[in-house]
Amino acid sequence: MKKKLLIYVFIAMFLFVNLSFSQKKDEGYIQTAYNAILKKDYKTAITNYTLALEKFKGYAPTYYGRGLAYTYLDQYQDAIGDFSKAIELNANYHQAYYGRGLAYYKTSDMTNAISNFTSAIAAEPKESDYYYARAIAYYQQKNFESALVDYNKAIELNPKNGVAFYGRAVVNKILNRKQDAINDFTTYIQLNDDKDGLQNEVYRLIAETKEEEEK
Repeated sequence: MKKKLLIYVFIAMFLFVNLSFSQKKDEGYIQTAYNAILKKDYKTAITNYTLALEKFKGYAPTYYGRGLAYTYLDQYQDAIGDFSKAIELNANYHQAYYGRGLAYYKTSDMTNAISNFTSAIAAEPKESDYYYARAIAYYQQKNFESALVDYNKAIELNPKNGVAFYGRAVVNKILNRKQDAINDFTTYIQLNDDKDGLQNEVYRLIAETKEEEEK
């Protein structure tokens, strides 16, 4: 399964959360850092979050924001450290568990990725993307049945989550649930068309699955 889909979903969630906390605490450094992230100037974001932490050492979202910037720069150990500090300050910070899970995922540590996605789900059980993320981590471990359960939940919570249909289709194909796979691939096309650049690949997989079903 293509990893770029996982990254796409995580980044969309990160930006939404970052906007929410920057508006709640409109301090100069934090707002400047947020604006820098929007401009993809992650080093400036880190500098300003660090300056903000000199004034507000106990403010969990600042660590979260800097962790986000480190994530964009592929500095995953630094990101894990900041997400961990945010969680230390706020044990229910589900976005920080989610971010730390991504960082672990990117370092190929699926065990810790799954653990953090599970913590995010425990704190916010109605967020579709958390189940989607854990499903992909299970997929990487070849734990296809667990991945299927999480894809089902992700789709239940958000029936327009096209990439979850794509992921579930891949798992159904592996588990020889051919018609279910075809149905999910078809739904993915209906929902996402070619915005992920996967349309041709999905049509190929549909044709391949139909051929396998006819054998």
